[in-house]
Amino acid sequence: MAETDSGARGSALSRERLIGALRRDFSLGAGAGWASHDPWDLLLSPFAGRLPELSPLAARVAVQLGRRSGPGVRRLLRVPTHEEPKALADFLGAAVILARAGEAWTGEYVSELSARLRDRAVTTRAGNAWGNAFPSASRFIAVPAHEPNIYTTTTACQALLDDYQLTGREESLEHAVLGTRFILRELGSFTHEGDHWLRYFANMDAPIVNVQASASSLLARAGGIRSDDELLQAADRAAQTVVGRQRNDGSWTYSADGRGEFVDGFHTGFTLQGLVEYGRLRDAGPAVAVDAAVAAGFAYFKEHLLTADGHPRGFADGAASKDGQTLAQAIQTLVVCGRERDAAAADRIWLLGEEQLRRPRMLSLRWSVAPFALATTYLVRAFGGS
Repeated sequence: MAETDSGARGSALSRERLIGALRRDFSLGAGAGWASHDPWDLLLSPFAGRLPELSPLAARVAVQLGRRSGPGVRRLLRVPTHEEPKALADFLGAAVILARAGEAWTGEYVSELSARLRDRAVTTRAGNAWGNAFPSASRFIAVPAHEPNIYTTTTACQALLDDYQLTGREESLEHAVLGTRFILRELGSFTHEGDHWLRYFANMDAPIVNVQASASSLLARAGGIRSDDELLQAADRAAQTVVGRQRNDGSWTYSADGRGEFVDGFHTGFTLQGLVEYGRLRDAGPAVAVDAAVAAGFAYFKEHLLTADGHPRGFADGAASKDGQTLAQAIQTLVVCGRERDAAAADRIWLLGEEQLRRPRMLSLRWSVAPFALATTYLVRAFGGS
């Protein structure tokens, strides 16, 4: 590779190449009005809208067929494009990282994306929340479009806290705090095998591991900003649940109730990143000890969720994957959890993802472009800057 190292981090990529790719990604998002299709959105078709109530199994089949189809099927079935809070949050988080790294061109994006993300909030009894703009159907749930969930809400709140800490925008802080109220007071928690679990959706008592880790990071961060013991204690409980559910080989299954026994790449990455962020935020307090869990989990990730040549696997010990979310989160996991020796693997995955994004089957901001842009900013930050 001809790129030269232009920062303190030894890398086969140049900062200039990464910034050029990011300018393209932001222009792509803005040019699309921040709206696109999504691999999981087929139930937005007017021909499929009643499937979840008529036949949950047929709805799940339709979602899986949509995952494997492209824009032609969506045009045929009249699936509209949609603006997704998760995509807005990833772009906003990326724009803030770039602004802190001295890229002044992102300032306009920060203002627009933070406003759009706040506007997409759903007002609930207890606070604010965010969900996907398309219906979902899986073995765990069948919910309508815009149904709030912990994953999307956590991602949105983290991005709004990024905006607040960069700009001092009080409305972004307020929306993020209201998001944590929704998580704790409206979604609430339940007990499974002696552990406290935050709910993914309302009235869904499924012990999903990765969102506990991501929520522990958000709650620790918001609790630190607001000096709020309720948030900090909830963060500690969530982290303790995750650490307690780690298997002896260092892995975590998707869920702890037997319905999600698989171990996959990007959910493992979410779990590891959440625990690392939680540990850094709570290192001066009565934090749950996460270092050993992260070390074991990252060792498992590198051995079972990367191929011998450093490409990400979709599932443990399975085939290499070129899925956008898997590629993006693998980069973030290597940057957040890794050392200098892991930089080469992150670079190889970035090059693979960049090749995929140049010739996508379908434009998907939420699933591919925005997560990859955010992952790219982690590599930019590794060159230097705050």
